[in-house]
Amino acid sequence: MDEFYWEDRPRYYSALEAVESAGGDLTSWLEYSAEGLQTTLDRVWLRMQHLASAARGRKLTLRPRQEQLLMLLRERGPMAPAEIWAAMEISKQGALDLLNPLLKVGIVVREGTKHAGRYRLE
Repeated sequence: MDEFYWEDRPRYYSALEAVESAGGDLTSWLEYSAEGLQTTLDRVWLRMQHLASAARGRKLTLRPRQEQLLMLLRERGPMAPAEIWAAMEISKQGALDLLNPLLKVGIVVREGTKHAGRYRLE
């Protein structure tokens, strides 16, 4: 839900102020919160569907940073290791710790040579 609230901070604060201006009536806040919950659940469902199709039945528990990496690869396409480190602001080892489980189940593949290789979604 934090993602929903962060996307439109003025609307979040307006919903809070509406409670005060309505004399403590929480109706508008509850409607706003319900909308946020529905939006969040829809997004999670879409992410799960996308990842389930990519995993093809192989089990993997994703850490939040791995999900961030998958979204990055989906948005930008194939990336060199240095591009991943820079974009995620992590070390080479940190990137490998995120990538290795994804490579193992085949969600991410490495293409190219050892020095000019890139990682991409399968």
